[in-house]
Amino acid sequence: MIKSLLKTSIALLSFIFILSAASAQGLKVGIVDMNRVFAEYYKTKDADKVVNEQKEAAKKELESINNDYKKLLDSYQKLAKEIKDPAIGEELRKKKATEAEGVASKARALEREKKELTDRRQRMLLTEVDRKRKALIEEIQDVVSDMAKKKNYDVVFDKSGLGSRGIPFLLHSKDGVDFSQELIKELNKGSSSP
Repeated sequence: MIKSLLKTSIALLSFIFILSAASAQGLKVGIVDMNRVFAEYYKTKDADKVVNEQKEAAKKELESINNDYKKLLDSYQKLAKEIKDPAIGEELRKKKATEAEGVASKARALEREKKELTDRRQRMLLTEVDRKRKALIEEIQDVVSDMAKKKNYDVVFDKSGLGSRGIPFLLHSKDGVDFSQELIKELNKGSSSP
């Protein structure tokens, strides 16, 4: 806890020092709301759509397995009821018991398959989301860097960045220029939608 507080204090003091130096030396400061830029970037929306389609496909596959599992349970319950029927003979009872064991075994195997599928799909989706997110952030950072060079900014801050206690790093900036909207417009130039 103390290390976390110390890191946050050091980061805040560094930030204040940079801003003080910026005003003293006439440094040009730019500000971007990366959360907003990321959310409004058309490729983020496209990536979300692909991930949602993958989630839906996984959900349908899981529903299919659940339906098969339910059929097996119904079959097992029917067999268990028949086994308890006093009107059937011992030989038929043994045959039904063997059949019930087979159905129960299939149900257990299907339950394991369902769990493995769920775990595998969840890991796969999380990996895919993480990979896409990193790629999009790199693209955005490249455009931020290019735009900062064109506008001759010495420093660019992310106003959506938070410290370890959830406190924003950028509390106030008198001379900073927020160019988030311009950045979003530049990023969305390649979009096919208006």
